[in-house]
This record gives sequence, C-alpha cells and structure tokens, in this order.
Amino acid sequence: MNEFDIIEKYFVPLTRGNAGTAGLKDDGAVVDIPDGHELVVTSDTLNADTHFLSNEAPENIARKALRVNLSDLASMGARPLCYQLNLAFPEKPSEDWLAAFSNALQEDNEQYGIYCSGGDTTGIKGGYLSVSITAMGLVPKGKAVRRHGAKAGDLLVMTGEIGDAALGLKAIRAGREHDFPYAVSRYRVPQPRLSAIGAVQKYANAAADVSDGLLADVKNIAKSSSLGVEIDPSKVNISKDVQKALVENFITWQEILSSGDDYELIMAVSDCANCFDELFYNINLNQYVVGRFLENNLTFSVLDTVTHRIDIKGVGWSHF
Repeated sequence: MNEFDIIEKYFVPLTRGNAGTAGLKDDGAVVDIPDGHELVVTSDTLNADTHFLSNEAPENIARKALRVNLSDLASMGARPLCYQLNLAFPEKPSEDWLAAFSNALQEDNEQYGIYCSGGDTTGIKGGYLSVSITAMGLVPKGKAVRRHGAKAGDLLVMTGEIGDAALGLKAIRAGREHDFPYAVSRYRVPQPRLSAIGAVQKYANAAADVSDGLLADVKNIAKSSSLGVEIDPSKVNISKDVQKALVENFITWQEILSSGDDYELIMAVSDCANCFDELFYNINLNQYVVGRFLENNLTFSVLDTVTHRIDIKGVGWSHF
C-alpha cells in the first residue's frame, strides 16, 4: 500500500464524516468555530523508547498520543473538537499495525466526541516511530483557564492519584507487570479528566495537567502567577499499587512527586470547598487539596512530615 492507500483505508474513517475534512483529499481542513467560542490548540509528540516502549502495542500508542492532548485541553477548560495526526515511520508499517492503531483512535473518537481533521504520514530514515498530534478544543470566549491566574491563598487542588505512571514503567522494565496491573494500565493508557472541564471553567483560577511531574507542574503555575506554593505530600492520594510499591521500597516519594505521565489535573481554586466538592461528587471524580499558593514570590516548599520523609533532588521530567 502507498501513502494514499493507507490514508484512504485507515485514516479517512477517523474524520467521522465531517464535511470540513473533505475526506482528507485537500491540503487542509476547514474547521467551523461556533459564535461566542475561542479555539484552544495544543500539540504533543511521542517518540518510541522515550514516551512509549518501542514494542508497545499500537492501540496503546494511539490512545496515549491522543489522550495526552485531550488532557491539555481539559486543563484549559476546552471541550475537544478535532485533531491533526502526524506519523513518521522508520519502516513501512504492517496492515495489522495500522488496523490496530486506527481502530483504537476510532474508539476514542467516539468516546470523546472528537474527529481527525488531517495530518501527514511519512517515513524517517534510521530513526524511531514518532507520533505527533495537534488537538483543538472549544471554550466560551474569555473563559480559557491559563497557568498564570493563581491568586495568593488559593488552594492547590488535584484530581485523582499520582505515581502510577512512574511505577507502571518501572514494573514493565523489571518484568513485574502482574504485580502492579493498575499502575501499568495507567502508564500505558492515560485517562484524561474531561469530566472535570465544567469544574475547571467554573472554579479554577489557573490549571495544568500533571505531565512532567506534580512538583514541576505546580512550580510552573506558581512561577507563571508570580507566587509561592506549599505542597503537603501527606495529602497526596496514591493508589493501592503505589502504596504496595512504597512498602517494598520499589518506588520512592521522590519518584511519585517528580515523575510525569499521570495526567491528573491540578488547579488553583479560591476557598469554596462546598461548591467545589459538590460538583466533583456529581461527576464521580475524587479531588484533593494538596497545598496552597502563597504571597511570598516564587518560594517553593514541600512539607516534610513524619510519615513522608522526602529528599527532593529534582522537581520533574526534562526533555533535554
């Protein structure tokens, strides 16, 4: 199959029949923006043996590539609209690989109400598989949530649990996948918190997703907002897999707090606990207050408690 055959068979169905894509036959798509809305655009590139293992199942690669972008949209209060898909192959992919990859994307398209508006398929000499997605979402005009809006005294609120992605990767590399199945699944297939978009729009003064590590992403909000921040690790929620790994000394608190790929949301929220708790209860998603933003400019502190002895050596993932 040549490039055009691949596009016709595997990627045109991902458009979900959207007229603006013209069946991927044009040089670009025409995307309609409803009145009263703005377009939020985000991109992520995933490379083999850096962001996923080179022998990873194609369906897991597809879901992770799309969902990390959906997580970015959720952190800004934007509802998914469409995405551009770019693939660079080190060698010609098999039809089985393409079918598994595109079928997984199709399932996520249906689940998250998004469609593929175009992209590019190419080869890369002597390299690794690279998957790049640019996702677009809609937010009511003036309602996009940015990193720089936190206020002194805001609560630092986090959805869900962290540490599973770091543990999942360690478990795979150590041949212990069966010991930590929940963590492994969280590493391979992120769960973007799109159900929290309403809460982000309504209550968050600033927000981000935990992609580079809790400490790094919280520090980025504080720095963007010219504030200090204090984190209490005893308030951070962790799964049963991570608890077990801590007891076995298979993972450390340093790794839990500074490793990326968890894709939970962190938000700076004014102290309105009752209304915030009620909204999260209604969408069946746990949220936890894990710290507070401070007036003292750019002071970054992690509380050291009796039950959580932490020696912080680094705050998060770095690409270089």
